[in-house]
Amino acid sequence: MLDLTDRIIQTPTLTRAANDNLKWHAPRRLLQALCGVLLVLLPFTNGLRLDLRRDEFYFAWHKMAAHDLFLLLWVALLGTALLSAVSFLYGRLWCGWVCPQTLASDFADSLKTRLDKAFQTRPGRPRFLLSRGVWTFGVLAVSLGTGVTLASYWLAPSTVLSAAAAPWHDWAAGLTVYLTAFAVAADMLWLRRTFCARACPYGPLLSSLTDQNTLAVRYLNERDDDCIHCHKCEVDCPMGIDIKQGVGQHGCIGCGECIDACNDVLGKRGKAGLIEFRYGTDPERVTRTLTPVQRLGLWDNRRWGVAATVPLCLAVVLFLIYGSLPLAASLNANGAIVRTASVVSNGYSLTLSSGKPQPARLTLTVSGLPDARVQPNAILAPGRDSATLPITITSSASSVKPGRTPITLTVRDGRTSEAVQTIFYAPAH
Repeated sequence: MLDLTDRIIQTPTLTRAANDNLKWHAPRRLLQALCGVLLVLLPFTNGLRLDLRRDEFYFAWHKMAAHDLFLLLWVALLGTALLSAVSFLYGRLWCGWVCPQTLASDFADSLKTRLDKAFQTRPGRPRFLLSRGVWTFGVLAVSLGTGVTLASYWLAPSTVLSAAAAPWHDWAAGLTVYLTAFAVAADMLWLRRTFCARACPYGPLLSSLTDQNTLAVRYLNERDDDCIHCHKCEVDCPMGIDIKQGVGQHGCIGCGECIDACNDVLGKRGKAGLIEFRYGTDPERVTRTLTPVQRLGLWDNRRWGVAATVPLCLAVVLFLIYGSLPLAASLNANGAIVRTASVVSNGYSLTLSSGKPQPARLTLTVSGLPDARVQPNAILAPGRDSATLPITITSSASSVKPGRTPITLTVRDGRTSEAVQTIFYAPAH
């Protein structure tokens, strides 16, 4: 009687737990699609592109100078900090959900499966070769498009498109496009998961970035008696591994397909699945019992510290894009002094350091000297960089007194200005 009561009480709990299981396939596919669209749009909309030929750098839809190495450094640090934080907190989330290599592999496998289903064929049937031919053509077309996209991160999109259509007119750009396309095609046709399992350097590196509290796909060994040994988790795994062999297998990319497979099978029996995303291996660490902060992976100060590096790097990058440093200027006489019957002119070397991220137009004016003129009186200063250029200050010979006259050169950038004191020398004869 006690056993029957226990079963009556436990059955709704199991059913409710089974219904609470999340499905990971659809959100993973959606995120992959969004990442794929973003990967294509970034270079063609100047969201992220380094134009090696034009010496231009585009980031966050802002045109920067390619020589702004400080910004390039912090963009690289931001990417490194983001990948490190994601790896430390969430393990193989990058591999299974965001990585372009996984996206290409999933696309190739999904296209093959859909074509075989559409042609209603399998190996050995007459239409099998037709299905594989269409699949190969589709992969080659996508590979060429990918080659054009990746090349556009380094060259102007118009240049890349012209080189793809007529590579003999620009052999360097054309070679970049078609070599990239060949590498992508070889990966999608033959390598795919083999590259992830055997050649990708990120997998071995991940072992140094994770610990016992990092998110991972885990088989619940404590409930092993509920396993019916259907092996669907192995069949649906794109990497072909058996998750029951333990947490942290090198071949596991954290995609969650095995979780959905187990939920589908055991959910029909009114039981919760035996595979979950878990922070660590402790049996009592059930995801639904965690606090909102813990569900984000922020267990301790160490994790808070790693996560804090991302907004810190992002703040520096945003300042380098949108912020301005003070305008700085210095003026040195270069000894070029000329006096004629009508004018007296002095030559100077003007050193400017513009604090704006984009090139700025600066105007030059002189005070303290009668009839003073400066040539040139307007210059285009490079974005957040220093430049030295010669200028000439001229005054009429009849209005300037012989000897040294203190003058002020004002460099103005809109509402911002910088005044530089110097000496104008007028010879007696």
